Amino acid sequence: MHVDFLIVGQGITGTLLSYELLKAGKRVLVVDRPDARKASLVAGAVINPLSGKGFRAAQHAALLIPAALQTYRSLETLLDKALLREQTLYIFPGDEEEVRAFDAAIQREAGSHLHWMPEAARDEWGNYFHMEQGIGMQQPVWQVDAASLLECWRQYLVAQDAYREEVFAYDQLVVNETQTQYKDITAGTVVFCEGTGAVHNPFLQGLPFTRNRGDVLLLSAPGLPATGIYHRGLRLVPRADGLFWCGSNYRWQFDDLEPDTGWQAYAETLLGQWLRVPFAIEAHLVAERPTTAGQVPLIGRHPRHAALAVFNGLGTRGFSSGPYWAAQLCRLLCQKEYSLSNYSKDWLDRHWSKQA
Repeated sequence: MHVDFLIVGQGITGTLLSYELLKAGKRVLVVDRPDARKASLVAGAVINPLSGKGFRAAQHAALLIPAALQTYRSLETLLDKALLREQTLYIFPGDEEEVRAFDAAIQREAGSHLHWMPEAARDEWGNYFHMEQGIGMQQPVWQVDAASLLECWRQYLVAQDAYREEVFAYDQLVVNETQTQYKDITAGTVVFCEGTGAVHNPFLQGLPFTRNRGDVLLLSAPGLPATGIYHRGLRLVPRADGLFWCGSNYRWQFDDLEPDTGWQAYAETLLGQWLRVPFAIEAHLVAERPTTAGQVPLIGRHPRHAALAVFNGLGTRGFSSGPYWAAQLCRLLCQKEYSLSNYSKDWLDRHWSKQA
């Protein structure tokens, strides 16, 4: 079997890159093993042009957000599946300092659609939340149905004879100057889109991956309207299955991926102080996120093996930045004269050079 590109991993990066390459007319095979702990499945998958407690413009948002919206809408058409939902983010400040921060953001981020909910409109919200400091609003943000996207795309790949379910065996990959051989597959280029699995990849040693684990809870809260995203220390995101995604935490030092019971107790206490409606914890999920310092993505060809490439390191904003970078990498792989912007290339080259 011959393909132009063999993609290892079908999280958000493998999904988006295979979409771009197929759209470009290339023959693609994706190798992946479904895993419920895949970071892309555990993610909240919210696209927000603002970032952090200060509500500042996210890095390169003007470039990344339009590309993301266009890509997900195109995938909706191709897959005949609703994947992208425009939402309102409701912010519940916990104290006066957070109120001042939101006021400052309204003044600073002109055109970002931040405002306070009028007091007269808050009456019904008192049935659902404790809201001593009012309710801030940001419109719009967008929510991607990550589980549906990954599963629908997997099914699409299967129908195209472009998917193989297995654990990738590095010791069976033979790399030549112009192509690769993996078992019965000859591929012009192998692209590793493995997330944190890349730390075990012998071809990617020396790249600055930072392993970061996050816990999330899935809540049932039948009395809570599923018409927005809610934030107060934790974020509540409505899911297609009727539950709410609640998260998340960040841990840089860890020995396993077992649920953090201490964090769950903290989250339940915070939710009890915030919500007026009954809720129940239905699941506690844990996953590793592939991150780098500054969340600069790792994208490009290997310095010694031109038939190998990597697409990784998107971190917590992968659903926002992934579509843009997938399109950029597709152009790099398909057009010899094309070069990635220095934003990613210089960063990657510095670390690839450790292997050269």
